[in-house]
Amino acid sequence: MKRVVLFLCLISFAAVAYADKPAPPETQLVKPGERITFDKLDQEEAFGRKGKPGANGWRAGIGEWSVVDGAGYAKEEGPSEKRPRGHEAVCEHIVDLGDLVLTGEFKLGPAPQVGFVCRDTHQPNHHLGRVLITPSAIWIQKMSGIAKETRKEELKRIKVDIDPNTWHKVTVEVKGDRWLVRVDDHVLEGSHERFLDRKGRVGFVARGEGAQFRNVAIWKAAE
Repeated sequence: MKRVVLFLCLISFAAVAYADKPAPPETQLVKPGERITFDKLDQEEAFGRKGKPGANGWRAGIGEWSVVDGAGYAKEEGPSEKRPRGHEAVCEHIVDLGDLVLTGEFKLGPAPQVGFVCRDTHQPNHHLGRVLITPSAIWIQKMSGIAKETRKEELKRIKVDIDPNTWHKVTVEVKGDRWLVRVDDHVLEGSHERFLDRKGRVGFVARGEGAQFRNVAIWKAAE
């Protein structure tokens, strides 16, 4: 009996260990190499505070980040003198990467929009590109600038039917001037020379309140 119990414990430990080290995703443009970070976002320690990184390097920036029902929960920043229109919630990982792969899961809930984002290596980091998702559309946009100087250009949009109360998987591949995005079975691709710039921050954003994120990982492209 003791051997059986020990065997079951070892199986359980192995399953947990595997879950903590996800296998690289299936990709088309980029072969995943070194895994930069992974976090289930199910513990408060996942989110750093006041500019400090969390347990696995994620930094809860603008807005409020907490854990609800075992996943990261986003609430955008309300209007203020500094930002009269408020600001979407932002959580990012500081990196120094060229080509990369980002994977994760999201649930919109009552939030109108979520996104997976990159910024460049300027100081401060300028916006570079985004994948934005609503219940009815997914699109890729090229970006530049920061704060009031932010500029954007939509590159590719597709119509979809995203259930806001269901968890969805996302994979973002960045290779050279191309982004390839998969959300469940929806696939779209966009290209722009801006995407060639080195990435200094990679993360996710959410408008409104109630969007959730979990099992987010970043891989450096294999050489």
